Amino acid sequence: MTYRQKTWLHLLFSALICICCSLQQEAFASEDVITGNGSTITGTLIDDYKSFYDSERLLRIGLGIGVGALSANTNIDKDVQDWYQKDMRSSSADSFSKSAKLFGEGSYLIPLSLLSASLKYFDSESSIGNWGAYSARAYLVGSPAMLLMQRVTGGSRPGETDHDANWRPFNDDNGVSGHAFIGAVPFLTLAKMSGDNKYLKYIAYAASAAAAWSRLNDNDHYLSQAALGWYMAFESVDAVFAADGRDKKVVVHPIAFRDGYGIMAEVSW
Repeated sequence: MTYRQKTWLHLLFSALICICCSLQQEAFASEDVITGNGSTITGTLIDDYKSFYDSERLLRIGLGIGVGALSANTNIDKDVQDWYQKDMRSSSADSFSKSAKLFGEGSYLIPLSLLSASLKYFDSESSIGNWGAYSARAYLVGSPAMLLMQRVTGGSRPGETDHDANWRPFNDDNGVSGHAFIGAVPFLTLAKMSGDNKYLKYIAYAASAAAAWSRLNDNDHYLSQAALGWYMAFESVDAVFAADGRDKKVVVHPIAFRDGYGIMAEVSW
């Protein structure tokens, strides 16, 4: 694929994001979703990390990693890879995979999310701005955990070593697919923002797996590695939406007693 083709593809991708955000603007505006409570960027990120490292979420992530370990350290990953490469891979799949892989390029997607987020400075209700802000926050909250798990699992790419998909902690850094993680975040964010528009939601969820599938198709990652990358993105996006779903502000109410007046403070967390 030439540089010009790549440029047009990413312009098309950017346009797709803009169109999808516009389609769901009305539905999103009607949802009871808090997009910000006046806190600083630092405060927002702290809340995001608290949400991501919530005990219930960590338990789910642990279970997901356990399933990944089962797939990687048995014959499942190797058998799936051999079956796909032998019976499913085709020239048409390779052609589509070249485009799908680009959705997982952090050098494109992360700047795009930050640029889109900047629109909130001009219009706080901008759906494109909200999409960019949520995506950027998901990248920030999930990337450290994803990068750590790449090293902790120590998984290698297909054909890279003689131990196939088996985990060898800290011996390699491919146990979780970074492309799958990067490529899933923007579409999972769209899915979360789609409100009651089930058609858009299902399309966004399907598109979120495109980059992960491309890694399997191109024989660059095993099933567990691609799936874990997608799953880390899912929990990262869910964490930032959950963080904004909590009203952490101190609310002060005037109250009247029988014998006088006073104030009452409510703190939610």
